[in-house]
Amino acid sequence: MSDAARDFSKAGFVKTYVLPGVLAFLIPVLALAFFLHAQARYDAQARDGILAGLRADASLTEEERAKAVAFFEEHPLSELIQIEALADEFNLDSTVRFYFATFRWMIRLSAQSIVGGLVVFVIAGLCVVASRWSQRAQYRALAIGWQVLRVYGAAQAIVSGVLILALSFWVTALWFNFYSIKIVGVAGFLALAGAITVIKAIFQKPDSTLHVEGKVLDPAGSPRLWEDLRAIAEKVGTAPPDNVIVGVDDNFFVTEGPVHVDGEVCRGRTLYVSLALLKQMSGAEADAVVAHEMAHFSGNDTLYSKKTGPLLARFGLYLKSLSENPIAVPVYLFLNAFRALFELSLGEQSRKREFRADVIAAETTTPRDLASALLRISAYSDYRGRIQQDLFGRQHALETADISARLERGFAEHAVSFASNPALGELATVHPFDSHPPLAQRLEAVGVPIRSHDVSTLVASPGDGRWYDAIDDAEEIERAQWREFEEKFRDVHEATLPYRLLPESEEEREIVVRSFPERTFEGKKGTLVLDCIALHYSAWPDGIAFSEVAGMMFDGPTLVINYDRDGRHVAKIPTKTFAPLQVEAIQAIESYYGRYLSAAAWRKAKREQADAETT
Repeated sequence: MSDAARDFSKAGFVKTYVLPGVLAFLIPVLALAFFLHAQARYDAQARDGILAGLRADASLTEEERAKAVAFFEEHPLSELIQIEALADEFNLDSTVRFYFATFRWMIRLSAQSIVGGLVVFVIAGLCVVASRWSQRAQYRALAIGWQVLRVYGAAQAIVSGVLILALSFWVTALWFNFYSIKIVGVAGFLALAGAITVIKAIFQKPDSTLHVEGKVLDPAGSPRLWEDLRAIAEKVGTAPPDNVIVGVDDNFFVTEGPVHVDGEVCRGRTLYVSLALLKQMSGAEADAVVAHEMAHFSGNDTLYSKKTGPLLARFGLYLKSLSENPIAVPVYLFLNAFRALFELSLGEQSRKREFRADVIAAETTTPRDLASALLRISAYSDYRGRIQQDLFGRQHALETADISARLERGFAEHAVSFASNPALGELATVHPFDSHPPLAQRLEAVGVPIRSHDVSTLVASPGDGRWYDAIDDAEEIERAQWREFEEKFRDVHEATLPYRLLPESEEEREIVVRSFPERTFEGKKGTLVLDCIALHYSAWPDGIAFSEVAGMMFDGPTLVINYDRDGRHVAKIPTKTFAPLQVEAIQAIESYYGRYLSAAAWRKAKREQADAETT
């Protein structure tokens, strides 16, 4: 389930998305109120001056004076000044005209911004409602919503920048009779930078290429596999896939987007199958899984995923650009609320198509075949996750990451115990694209309730690996895929290990030192030596262990270190003396201290986890 779906509770969604989204109206509403006030204030001053002149004009009769007073009380100068003949008659200088023109345009901009926001709110809301009807409606609603929202976001960011620039001058000028060039300059810079950033983001195209670890099967090879695929596709009522990729990830999926794999690009309809899972599954279970995936082709699920995926990626990149622009943050929050609503709609449609694919798979094979396949896949993913978590948590370099061997040895036993898990129904199968419903709902939908007495027997017998055996050189391919995966796993484990160790042995220290060796920086006022445990500066009587540091901050070019050692102490390092290596020295200090903080946080988390498991 997506984060948006989890937040969609009575108060959660309003608090998380709607209320922040309302902030998009904050700047234009404040600007509208202020410039209406500014215009009214200047109108009042002008009216008082005009009325004083009328009352002092002895050439007017009482009737003429009364009519003139009534006219100017009814028609403020901001209105009259827009009539060129009257403006010339009042003999107003260009400065006054400019002031009133500024007020007038800022009021118009603010009002139009507010009205535009309300219109976009309605349009986007209608798009969200329409997106729930069908996948086709969802794609069209998203396409329309994206076009409207990105134009609105850019326009609103620019308008907000202009309003802030105007406010930066007029707030102090009107209320305090002065203005700051620095404040106006900063506001102008932010407005210009924000406009450039947002406009640039409109035309950015994110890389939505799907990279998969695996091997593309030769269409001329594995005849039994292709024959079975064509037979199931025919039963489902769709064309077989153009490409089949095999790998050792613990899932199956289909896509119509380009897939980069093993140095080539697969285009058209692509099916990914897990060799590791096919080896554990029976032929009937694999039939059900493949039928489920073919059903996604028949329902045009992959077609609409191909269409909506790039739009969502561009929307996400656009939101990121808005969030990084201070002036556009309110607009970002406004658009993010609708993106979250679209996410809810996407999740709803995704679950609908999963249920549909399950029903088709159950009809193509049997409900029990599908149920046992889903249970076996879930059990396998759970067991594999446990093994990888255990290996990754080890505090020493791994000689081997024997994930595949451990899976082979223990999966059959784990599958049986897994099927008896009381929380089994809340689990969902892994998928790179779709939001899968909980396992209990999927099994209930095909007529195999998760609480039925024989559910645990569905995975009691090991699979026959029929589909695995139908793939040419399956064992060799799987072995090579596992070897590559386990090497990468070991590399990642070893790369992160220094950030998880507070070295307590010579072996652990060697691991950390390989990534964080001792470094020396010679300065005019002293020598700085860094190691994985402490900072040493020749001007200090003793080194300071990172475990003693309570905080670091810069006072100009001087690094101030607060540390605890029988009370609070302060030490200083004049980093400027390390020039031309000043920047490198500062980065090294931050890196070594950051490593310590990461390791300390990891140690604390592991201790809390152990305490929780004990209680």
